[in-house]
Amino acid sequence: MTYQKVNISSEDDIYFALSTVRHFMKQLPFSESDQQRIYVSVSELTRNILDHACGKGLFYCELINQGIRFTVTDEGPGIPNIDEVLNGKKGSSSRGLGLGLSGVKRLMDEFQIETSTRGTKIVATKWTGKN
Repeated sequence: MTYQKVNISSEDDIYFALSTVRHFMKQLPFSESDQQRIYVSVSELTRNILDHACGKGLFYCELINQGIRFTVTDEGPGIPNIDEVLNGKKGSSSRGLGLGLSGVKRLMDEFQIETSTRGTKIVATKWTGKN
């Protein structure tokens, strides 16, 4: 299993996370469209750290059997109205790509979220050969 951890506290860290994901994806037969789904998801989740989570968090990426999984954690204030956010009814950063968490949930094959006033943890997985 291959993995990489990236501390997210600046724009440069987002680019490093994307570079890490690009390197990992070369090792699996992801379609071009799946690669774009993954890039957009990583961009959204890491941007959320800067915009909503006190500007610092952690991005952890790993290759798993026929897939890629990333975990994003922060110690921000949590996500109020999480159901509305996940259904696309609330919350969109003016600096992000406009898809937010509901977009990431839709783009990835698996999506889990835990949020509280102590922070948020999101785990998203994309498998090869699935849309």
